[in-house]
Amino acid sequence: MKTWLLALCAGTLLAACGANPPTGDTVNYDFGSSGAGGTAWPVSPGAVEVQAASWLAGPAMHYRLAYAEPLRRQSYAASRWAAAPAELLESALRRRLAAAEPSARGAGCRLQLVLDEFEQRFDDAKSSQAVIEVRAQLVPARGGDPLMRRGLRVARPASTADARGGAVAARDAVQALGDDLGRWLADLARENPGILDRCRT
Repeated sequence: MKTWLLALCAGTLLAACGANPPTGDTVNYDFGSSGAGGTAWPVSPGAVEVQAASWLAGPAMHYRLAYAEPLRRQSYAASRWAAAPAELLESALRRRLAAAEPSARGAGCRLQLVLDEFEQRFDDAKSSQAVIEVRAQLVPARGGDPLMRRGLRVARPASTADARGGAVAARDAVQALGDDLGRWLADLARENPGILDRCRT
C-alpha cells in the first residue's frame, strides 16, 4: 500500500510539473535550433530514415517511475512533443547528415533506425534521465539485405524532475546518439572498406 501511494503521489506531481505555464495550456517541446548539434559525421549515408515502435507513434512525452512502478509507462498531462519522437529524431539526424562533407557521404546507402524507447526514466523522485534505444541498420539504396546492424542505447541526466528537464535531457541524448552513429559508421568504413564500395553500386 505504501508503494502504491508513493507512486500515485509522484505521478500526480509529475503531471502537474508538466503544466507550464500555469494557465493550463499545453506546452510543446522540440530540440531547439541546436538539436542537431555535435560533430559532422566523417562517413555518412546518403539518407536517414527513422521509424518508431507503435507506443511511440504520437507526440506524448513519456516517463517511467522506475523506482516505484517500473512496468508502467506514463505521459505528462500538459506537456508534449511538437511532433512524434521519430520525426524529431529524423529531422535532427538529417541536419547532421547535411553538415557532412559531400566526399564523406556513402552514396546511396540508407541508414535506417527503429526507435524502441524514448522516455524520461526516474530512478527516484528527484533524479531522472532521458533514455533512447534504437536498432540501426545500413542498407543499399536499392534495397536488399542490410550490410550491417547494431543496437544503440544512450542516456543523459535531466537537470530538473519535470517535463522541461526531460526535454533538455532528450535533446542531449539525441546529440549523443548522433555522435555514436557517426563513430559506428566511421568504424565500418575503416574495418570494412568494402561496405562503402557496395553503397556506391
